Amino acid sequence: MLTLINMHKENIRNQLKTQLFGKQGFRIRRSVDIENVIIQQEQVQLTQRFKDAYVLQEQIGEGAHSVVRKCYKIPKQNSTKSLIPKPIQNYAVKCFRTDDPEIVNTIIHTFNLQRQLQDIPQVCRTYDLFIDQQTKHHYQVIELCNIPNLEQVQRNLSLRQKKDTIKQLAQVIGQIHSRGISHRDLKPENILIQTEPSIQIKLIDFGVSKRFKYKDTFTEMWTATGTILYQAPEVFLGGGYDEKVDIWSIGIILYYMLCSTLPFYAQTISETIEQITSLDPQFQYSQEFLKLNQLQKDLIRRLLKPHPHQRLSAEGIHSVYQKYPYIHGLINIIMLMYVRMI
Repeated sequence: MLTLINMHKENIRNQLKTQLFGKQGFRIRRSVDIENVIIQQEQVQLTQRFKDAYVLQEQIGEGAHSVVRKCYKIPKQNSTKSLIPKPIQNYAVKCFRTDDPEIVNTIIHTFNLQRQLQDIPQVCRTYDLFIDQQTKHHYQVIELCNIPNLEQVQRNLSLRQKKDTIKQLAQVIGQIHSRGISHRDLKPENILIQTEPSIQIKLIDFGVSKRFKYKDTFTEMWTATGTILYQAPEVFLGGGYDEKVDIWSIGIILYYMLCSTLPFYAQTISETIEQITSLDPQFQYSQEFLKLNQLQKDLIRRLLKPHPHQRLSAEGIHSVYQKYPYIHGLINIIMLMYVRMI
């Protein structure tokens, strides 16, 4: 089985090899080179201890390497006492305990990346980072978002709400890509969503995000990271890949919201990877997919192209929605014209 999968992967790798990176007018570097350039320009303020600035509260979540708790900032002591006390603002804080240099570097790297996205409303804000090499306790203070994630609510969303969700997701990913950053782990659990009075999303968990462009220099990404069911085929092929992996993930999320199932899923990891890397994806023959209207099917196919250069860009997704006010738009227009003719 593994031999067949390896032969299959090698065949696809040869087809994709010359298409992944070939942007004319740009020099291509390995990611380690470009990261060194960025790190030299980014400085993390580590001059204060967390407990001197914040008060820890109850636990509200848990991640792979951290526990998430509520906290609030200790008010500054003023020489003049105010008659009206300022309201306490609550935050969330990721609490890490590790002496692993690689994990600590990842924490600092994630903080630096998110700080560059502070002005994007759909990105969870990050405020402070405290690294304590003595106690091995580290704290990243982030925005407190008391809203569910997409996985928790997607079955209750209307078609229009699902459209608005994908449209916003494409917009924010377009902004992130324009700054040379790829998220690399887009999935419903990493998209917080508010449904009332209108759809508003918050993108979280930039722990495996990576810079792929700095000024006019592009860099390949190499690490096989993220969540397998949402990973693009080129991630498994052993070569470099670019930001189009995020577009693939958006396609998986759209399929999941419209079909209530995943397009690639098998009993074993190796069989799932074989499905993902197929040049003839079988999801397009499934009953769930065939029930969709033509516009929905066309958009999913354009997002889940095996070859990255054939996929829509984030701006391309937005353009589709600008052309069609909602996914059923063209069909509704045709039906309305037909009624008027009668």
